[in-house]
Amino acid sequence: MTAIKPAGLDAFLRKPDPAIAAILIYGEEGDAVRELAQRAVKKVAGSLDDPFSVTVLAEQDVASDPARLVDEVQSISMFGGSKAVWVKGAGDGLLKAVLPLLEGKVQGNLVVAEAATLPKNSQLRTQFEKSPHALILPLYEAEAGEIAGMVEHLLAQDNIKIGQDALARFIELAGTSRGLAKREAEKLALYCLGGERVGLEDVEAICGNDTGSTPDELADSVFGGDVEEADRLFHDLVRGGQDAGRLLGIVHMQALKLAEFRLAIDRGATADQVVKQARPPVFFRRQRLVMAQLRAWGLSDLVTAGSTLSANVLAARQNAELAEAIAGRCLLSLARKGLALRRDR
Repeated sequence: MTAIKPAGLDAFLRKPDPAIAAILIYGEEGDAVRELAQRAVKKVAGSLDDPFSVTVLAEQDVASDPARLVDEVQSISMFGGSKAVWVKGAGDGLLKAVLPLLEGKVQGNLVVAEAATLPKNSQLRTQFEKSPHALILPLYEAEAGEIAGMVEHLLAQDNIKIGQDALARFIELAGTSRGLAKREAEKLALYCLGGERVGLEDVEAICGNDTGSTPDELADSVFGGDVEEADRLFHDLVRGGQDAGRLLGIVHMQALKLAEFRLAIDRGATADQVVKQARPPVFFRRQRLVMAQLRAWGLSDLVTAGSTLSANVLAARQNAELAEAIAGRCLLSLARKGLALRRDR
């Protein structure tokens, strides 16, 4: 198995390995998966829509006629040059058609297959993972560093820089969904066009959601033990277009951050020190709330909360249709725990 990250895809495209017959890109962020597939197809074929260099297929096209994929892989471009075979909406229905490539029996034009989330028991995913003739690019939720780099790159195209405090606040508001973060960064660039630097006040003015509620407010209400507010914020954010599973992930990150702070406090630091010296910084309007949470939650409670959140994040991803119910129940349970801890202290 050769699993790569987006940077690994760029490296492969710069110097393709002829032994690789197919690439499978999959993940829950459809826009980000499509963007990477487009990048691969365009690099290979020089175009996304030239019918002489790009063949676009849907899974049903090859599921009903498995030999067609092999035919397209072995076809020669009318005007010379490389061709790409782009399969959209891939799933287990593609397996029979792509097996000859994965087994090394067929070589030719590169197959770029894009798919939504594929569970571990997906036969397509399993066979791609086993094959030495394929690459897989599972697109999980981005890390903060990746989002930061993307924001800085987008702003730099308009000769705009962003301070570290403003960047940290942007990530708090926009989160780590690539598609959402990109749209928010584009809005921010337009808002600040003509200026030289994005400040904290610019991020506050333009980023977030239409409800006026923010995910970090939800996290603070959960760990602050404000049960009614946690319930209200969660439903406001979901109605405003926020993904329930992503909100659960943000609260999980808050649990990990609080556990890190709590450990430092137990080793002798003060709450004021760990919160004000945190990197990335805690937004100044939240510092008092975070310190109150640290007074209520002990390290063992935070570790337990983190484990509970981690399990529910996974459950929400594996059961998308139940994600809102899973997330809402988990967050309310933790908010009630926060209330009990606050009263005990």
